[in-house]
Amino acid sequence: MLDVIRYSQMAREELLEEIERLRREEERARRQSMTGELDVLRQQIRFARSYLTDSATIQPGGVYDVEGETTRFRVDYLNGVMAWGTFEGSREKAAVPIGIMTPVEGTNSDE
Repeated sequence: MLDVIRYSQMAREELLEEIERLRREEERARRQSMTGELDVLRQQIRFARSYLTDSATIQPGGVYDVEGETTRFRVDYLNGVMAWGTFEGSREKAAVPIGIMTPVEGTNSDE
């Protein structure tokens, strides 16, 4: 049986190796047109990247661009490596991995 190590238990170097492994798998899935597997691998990469991101860089009340999204995201609070909040134009709560968020210049409290 395989011993599964959680991203939260991995050292930085292990996370970087895992992301590289996942990217190779992503490329294989892309070449083979395996769209379902491709989506899962992309999500795994996003989560692994989130464990490399300093959560202190994501501030409640801040506005962020989110990789793959066309609307900005306002953070209400953090829970682990997930930011909870709403996308512009929506009232529905959403969770976004912090590793795919980029601060919007001039809109965050630490700037």
